[in-house]
Amino acid sequence: MKLSDKAYEKFKHHLMMGDLKPGQFISQRELATMTGVPLAPVREALLRLELEGVVQIAPQRGIQIVEVSLRFIRDTYQLRMMIEKEAAAKFAGNASEAMISQLREVHRSVIARVDEVGPSDNLLKDAQGIDDSLHDTIVSSLGNELVDWLYAMNNQRIQLIRLAHGHLTLITPGTFRQVMTEHMAIIEALESHDPDAAASAIEKHLTAALHRALGL
Repeated sequence: MKLSDKAYEKFKHHLMMGDLKPGQFISQRELATMTGVPLAPVREALLRLELEGVVQIAPQRGIQIVEVSLRFIRDTYQLRMMIEKEAAAKFAGNASEAMISQLREVHRSVIARVDEVGPSDNLLKDAQGIDDSLHDTIVSSLGNELVDWLYAMNNQRIQLIRLAHGHLTLITPGTFRQVMTEHMAIIEALESHDPDAAASAIEKHLTAALHRALGL
């Protein structure tokens, strides 16, 4: 692995672990120490991260982790909506019965487990993974490398939103039922192989997710 790639991956790891916060300023030397990579490859990694919209390089001030503003949240979810509505419509027409059945089963399983023992931290973590996996599966079904790249970049913005507003954007005991209900509506539309219904169901889900992120 190139040193610049190592610096890039280490930076993202520290960001996702919460060691770096949205809006925080940090110097190149501090990043070099944090990532264990020399300054030159750190600078290369920062250019990549700036292009992806994760950091802003401010002369005389250092590197700033992008701030999560209302516009940042709205822009992120708008792009997500554009990608996922198209993907859901295509997926409804192309997905196999076995794939859709598997999606339904993992949702039924986590709902049943929560019904049995309550929304423990581990079960909520599992539910979050199921949530993310559903969206990833739908988008990846397009088989479009450019969309995959753009979606991955936007997912980094989603992660920043979660870091800043995790209590609003992650699945919690209070939102578990609503999120699972929204997901089951998407799966039912997929089972009917109705592109319009699938696009509508995912639009409703993402609109609700945006409202949760905004605290509405």
